[in-house]
Amino acid sequence: MDVERAQDLIGTPVFDRNGNRIGRVGNVYVDDTTHQPEWVTVRIGVLGVRETFVPLTGAATAENRLDLDVSKDRVKNAPRIEAEHGHLSDEEGRDLYHYYGLDQGGRPTETEPGDES
Repeated sequence: MDVERAQDLIGTPVFDRNGNRIGRVGNVYVDDTTHQPEWVTVRIGVLGVRETFVPLTGAATAENRLDLDVSKDRVKNAPRIEAEHGHLSDEEGRDLYHYYGLDQGGRPTETEPGDES
């Protein structure tokens, strides 16, 4: 992902792999080792009151938008995780990687259930 500063993503409109708008970036979480953006929270809902973690694996930025490599339904049904102090625990990270079908290195382990697109 080519982002000068991770904070620049905050507030950016987010779209799924099919071009459907999901919401806006709420926060950006960087890898503790590489310091590269690894996860974002996406504010969804009419008022943007719910935030869901989404991996940046396979994501791309374009002018004033973030395109994810997951479906809108996958994001909407993601596990609810409250990251305290702006940090995901190892267990939360593992759970999210598993949910999105990724291994710890961010590589896909299988296709998303229900996604044959």
